[in-house]
Amino acid sequence: MLIIRKFQNGDELTLREIFFNTIRNVNIKDYSQIQVQAWAPDDYDQPEWYKRISAINPFVAILNGEVVGYADVQDDGYIDHFFCHWQHQGKGIGKALQ
Repeated sequence: MLIIRKFQNGDELTLREIFFNTIRNVNIKDYSQIQVQAWAPDDYDQPEWYKRISAINPFVAILNGEVVGYADVQDDGYIDHFFCHWQHQGKGIGKALQ
């Protein structure tokens, strides 16, 4: 069962893994290696990531107890992050997050 809920403290590392692995495994098809490395570097500033993800306050998709995606929409309609787990693409998760 797919559940959509609001971001909770403690989601940060799981969302970072989804962000990183989706870019490295899915988006690599549309961007150069240099762009992907800049977008999702191996090393990152963990406190800055926590601050950023908390600030965008995303919705989180959970499928059978596993976090499988997240997306935000800001008050002005801007979407900063919209990522679905690379192994769960094409299962309606993105549609549910819309």
